[in-house]
Amino acid sequence: MRRSTATLPSDAAIDAVPEGSAVVLVDPAKLAIPIPPGMNLMAAAQQAGVRWPNVCGGQAQCGVCAVEVLEGAACLPAPALAERQMLARAAARPRLGGTLRLACQLVPSCALRVSKPGVRDPGKVIGIG
Repeated sequence: MRRSTATLPSDAAIDAVPEGSAVVLVDPAKLAIPIPPGMNLMAAAQQAGVRWPNVCGGQAQCGVCAVEVLEGAACLPAPALAERQMLARAAARPRLGGTLRLACQLVPSCALRVSKPGVRDPGKVIGIG
């Protein structure tokens, strides 16, 4: 199993993150996305202009937004019933030794590193590579 090799953003980049936000590092795009308190990962990414693959628009019905949490999973709350049911049906499986979660349901309160192929940087979030 390969671990992520992306580096953390510089101190200057961290200073640009709003206070109280959790930062989610997204591989392989090498993005750092600030997540305001109470907002899910997919919504925060889309608000920042990031193209985040999904079909159902954040209703936990398609599983396309699934991410593999590589670091920080221990501080996350357990998935709710709708997320658990979708993950049980989803075709995606962990490939890097992490834990699968739905980005549309994941509301981080701590720093995370996730893997999500297909995420595209619009140039509005912090590049880390």
